[in-house]
Amino acid sequence: MIVSVRKMGSCGIIAVYGGYANGVNVGALMEKGVRLIGNGQAPVLKYWKVSFQDYIIPGKFDATFMITQSVPIDNIAKLYSVFDSRINGVEKVFVETQFGPSK
Repeated sequence: MIVSVRKMGSCGIIAVYGGYANGVNVGALMEKGVRLIGNGQAPVLKYWKVSFQDYIIPGKFDATFMITQSVPIDNIAKLYSVFDSRINGVEKVFVETQFGPSK
């Protein structure tokens, strides 16, 4: 990533490094004078309403492929140890509440 940035391009690390740090070629970053800035959290609220109304509700995009299990909220205590050990491929769990059970 850093090697692909033009000189004086934007990419911020605080400190001075030579070589690699955590798999990042920080030496190249410092040599080129590249500016690296963490972008923070994605602006979900900015796009959520449009994405939900235009894609999820009409069924153009089905996000359920990400869910590995669906569990009623009453069974959530039992799920913790299963989730922690990743038994039976438990990774992304949808918790069903009284307000919106999964289909």
